[in-house]
Amino acid sequence: MPRTRRKYPRKHVFIPVECTSAGSTRRTHAWTLGGGGLFLGFSEKIAEGTELTVRFRPAPHLALIEAKAKVRYQIPDEGVGIEFTEIQPEHRDMILLQIGQRMAEKRRFPRLPLAVQVEHEAGSLIGISKDISMGGMFIETNRPPLEYPNIRLRFNLDDGGPVVKATVEVRYAVASLGIGVEFTELSPADRQRIEAYVSKQEE
Repeated sequence: MPRTRRKYPRKHVFIPVECTSAGSTRRTHAWTLGGGGLFLGFSEKIAEGTELTVRFRPAPHLALIEAKAKVRYQIPDEGVGIEFTEIQPEHRDMILLQIGQRMAEKRRFPRLPLAVQVEHEAGSLIGISKDISMGGMFIETNRPPLEYPNIRLRFNLDDGGPVVKATVEVRYAVASLGIGVEFTELSPADRQRIEAYVSKQEE
């Protein structure tokens, strides 16, 4: 079952979805919601590469989203993973914002914000992160440096250790909110510190 590295975050949900393929429309539920696609509860076999049009609301109070997608993989008797191939940018932003809100609501204790210095070819800026993981973090900033490669971060975990230094790649952006970045260069020692920090926050 081929899987690709996720570009966007995702969250477990249970939302109605209408799917149209080859002139036939069926209704099901999405078990997973992500900025890049959905996991749909289909028991019947659907060929990889099948093109679909999906319609759904990420939450009852939000606008209806219509997007084109392709089946990327199937888990027998469970469902299929689909990837959005055409979706309006504002609709993707709506999904990412909803995921962020759900993640914040489910945390037992709110995470303390980390001040993050973001360095790029044209200069630097300061952002705030309340969501860090082993793989990366979401940085709140209204001036995302999207056009620059090899962005570098500096931040302190407040664990008594030195400043963490990392090179990152921007994986997604949420309009007027910030950017999700993936660590591409990070020392093993700092990775262990981040793991300990995240584990402590989730206790």
